[in-house]
Amino acid sequence: MLLGLTAICGPSVAADAPPSTAAPQAPTANVTPTDERAFYQRLQYVSHKRNLTGLNVDDQVLKVLADGAVDVAVATLSAQSAAGNQNSNIALVRIQHWCNRVLSAQPADSKAQLDRIAPLISSQRLARAAGVYVAERAYMEHARQGCGKAHFDFGAIEARLRTAAESGDPASATELAQFLRDPAQHEALLERAAAKNFAPAQYALATNRLIAVRKGETTENVGSIRLLLKQAGQTLSRAKVDLANCMALGCDGHPADAATAAAFGTDAARDGEPLAFVSMVQMPWGGRLTRVQILAWQYYGDKLNELGCTGDAYIPNSVAFARTLAMLEKGQDANLLQQAKAQLATLWQQNGERARKQQGCD
Repeated sequence: MLLGLTAICGPSVAADAPPSTAAPQAPTANVTPTDERAFYQRLQYVSHKRNLTGLNVDDQVLKVLADGAVDVAVATLSAQSAAGNQNSNIALVRIQHWCNRVLSAQPADSKAQLDRIAPLISSQRLARAAGVYVAERAYMEHARQGCGKAHFDFGAIEARLRTAAESGDPASATELAQFLRDPAQHEALLERAAAKNFAPAQYALATNRLIAVRKGETTENVGSIRLLLKQAGQTLSRAKVDLANCMALGCDGHPADAATAAAFGTDAARDGEPLAFVSMVQMPWGGRLTRVQILAWQYYGDKLNELGCTGDAYIPNSVAFARTLAMLEKGQDANLLQQAKAQLATLWQQNGERARKQQGCD
C-alpha cells in the first residue's frame, strides 16, 4: 500500500489501564523526582497540537491523546473522517506514524540520562527532569496500549486521502506528497497545493529546494525559495526561522542580508518557535542583536520551555538553554544581566500571551 500503513499496525497489547496514581519513584539515588504528571500531560498536549497543526482537530481529541488514550481519539477521528472530514483523515495518517514510533521505542535509561545532564542544570531542574522521566515512562506504556487497541482502517484512510488530493484539497495533497516516490509527482502535488496559498505546501516546496541546493543536485527554482518561505511564514513560525537563516547566509542566490533576516528571526521568537532561540546564537542574523537583547530572548525562550511550550522536547531544550545562558552570562557584569532581565519582562508583557497561544500552552 502506498502509505505503508500496514507497517504502522503494531501487535495487540494488554488491556488498557489508567496511569498509576502512586507517588513517583526516583530513577536515581542522587535525585528525588518531583511529581510532574500534570506537567507531562501538558508537554504531550503541546506535542500533539504541533503534530496536528493546521487540521483544526477538536481540543478534546488533543486532550485524550495527551492522556494516552489513543484508541479513543482514533475512534473519534475515524467517525469524523468517514463522514467526510478530510482534516480528520489526515490526522489519522499522522497518528498512525506517531503510534509506529511509540510501539518501536525503547524505554530510556533515565538514570544514565540524569547522570549525563546533572552537571549542566540546577538541582531544582534536575529533580523536575527526573519527574518528567517518571511521567514519560507511565505515559508511554499507556500510549502503547492505546496504539495497540486503536483500529486504523488503512485501506479507507488511504483511499480517502487519494480522493481528496485528486479533488484538489491542498492539505490532503500535501500530506500525500510525502509518501510518493516519484519526485515529479511529489513536486506536482506540492505545487498545486502551494498555488492555493496553502502554507504547509509552500514550506515543503521551499524546504525541498533548499535541500536540493545544499546537496548540489539542482539550482532550478532557487529564486522561489525566499518567496515561498515568506508566504509560508505568514502562518508558520518555523518557516520564519528558516527564512531568517536562509537570508542570513544568502542560500537562495541572493546576497546575505543579516539585518533583514534578524527581523524575521526575532518575529519567530515572539511566536515562541523553539528553533528561533537556537538559531539566534548560531546564525549570522543573531549578530545583529546586542548581548542584552540575545540574553533577554534566551530568558524568554527558557521561560516558555519551563511552561511546557516546547512539548516533549522539554528536557533537551532545558539543557540547551542552560548551556546557552551559562555561555552568554559568563564574565558579564551585574548591570548587564539586570538590563537583560528587565528586557525579558517587557518582552513577556508584549508577547508572552501570543507565544503561549501560538504554541498551544496557554
